[in-house]
Amino acid sequence: MSSQQNTPGGALWEWMALLRASNAPTVLADCAVGLAMAAAVRAQFSYPGLIFDGLLEAACAMCAIYFSGMVLNAIVDRDVDAIERPTRPVASGRIRVPTAWTAFIVLVTLGLSLGIGMTSGIVPLAVAALVGVWTLDKSDRARSITLRRLGWMWIAVALVGAAVWLVVTLLIDPFDLTGFEPDRAEQIRIGWRAMTIPVLTLTVAATAYNLLHRRAGWSVLLLAACRLLVPVCVCAALLARAGSLDTNLLSLKAAAITPVLVLPPLAIALHTLMLSVVARREVDVHFTEARCARCNHQLHDVAASRCGECGCDLAVHAPVCSRPIPEPLRRWLPFIAAVGLLPAVALLMLSISRLGGGVIFASATAVLTAAGFVWISMRGLTAAINHPSRRPAGVAALIAALAILDGCLCAVLGQPLLLPVCIALWFTTRTLQRKTAGS
Repeated sequence: MSSQQNTPGGALWEWMALLRASNAPTVLADCAVGLAMAAAVRAQFSYPGLIFDGLLEAACAMCAIYFSGMVLNAIVDRDVDAIERPTRPVASGRIRVPTAWTAFIVLVTLGLSLGIGMTSGIVPLAVAALVGVWTLDKSDRARSITLRRLGWMWIAVALVGAAVWLVVTLLIDPFDLTGFEPDRAEQIRIGWRAMTIPVLTLTVAATAYNLLHRRAGWSVLLLAACRLLVPVCVCAALLARAGSLDTNLLSLKAAAITPVLVLPPLAIALHTLMLSVVARREVDVHFTEARCARCNHQLHDVAASRCGECGCDLAVHAPVCSRPIPEPLRRWLPFIAAVGLLPAVALLMLSISRLGGGVIFASATAVLTAAGFVWISMRGLTAAINHPSRRPAGVAALIAALAILDGCLCAVLGQPLLLPVCIALWFTTRTLQRKTAGS
């Protein structure tokens, strides 16, 4: 029995481990980028300053969708986790599968309700899915074929209803705008689409990734797309709430706001793609052979701190692995760590060329933050691919580095005051990762 189960807060920590709550602050840091993007877009229309109307709902929606993805990941991977990570809450049985499915359905419903503001069609479908999940669980316990068929019937109703609701939401105007001026009616419709489409795309991408990641290596692109969409969703929600989305205005400023809307999310997506490729080999710790760098003794416990043959300190002299990092790749480590900064650098150059000295402070802050991001990322990347026993810690460090990258992006977007918030979120992430696994 783990120490977490012996403590009064054991159940809480189990749920935090299931939800991967230690990484949730990085989602909030992505939301900060969305806030900075909205401010940068409004600045093009001569409306400077941050806008907070709708920020809380958007941030909560992003966290709910993130948590739902983590729960679904634990459900789908429970058989593999039982072998590779037997202490995971669902794989170990400490959180039952029907309970996990219930959490997933509730979190998706909450995320969609907060993200697009419509619950009339979502809640009945969620209730039908919950009835199906618990009926199936009851059928397994009672060994009843009738209950099993009934459970699958409820789930089929929920899935078909969800597909119909999705199509109706995207194709049919949900508003009765009779009596509104044409320009105002168009603005409401544009704002609604801008809020709805990114949130629905994010939910579908997160679900598809968890269902496909064991079968398709390209699924890491879906995970990168999820991170890319978080600031986009927040930015769209804030602009829609502020009434800043209008066809005429956007067409006039399209060239100016396109880099703002594209480059920061792309930077986040590139870093996510890089760490996802590394994270997919995290479980090689169980299958990779490691030998002492001094005596070549095989280390049966790759997590050991000293060699059992010669007593070599493995923290000082890293063991030689059966899959060592190639020398050319070692030389490219700084570039790999900094790949997420390339869109940020492009955006910074555009800002300086247009605004001149007005962004000197923001530019200097962004450069310093970028240097810290590269240093943290390179350390995490080196740990992740040099030694299998340090791979989980390295991947966790790369995930936390997202908050530092977000701080750099906020500074590049002209909001350096959001940088301390992102740094605080990075520190919170690293603190929580010591309590619950970050990957």
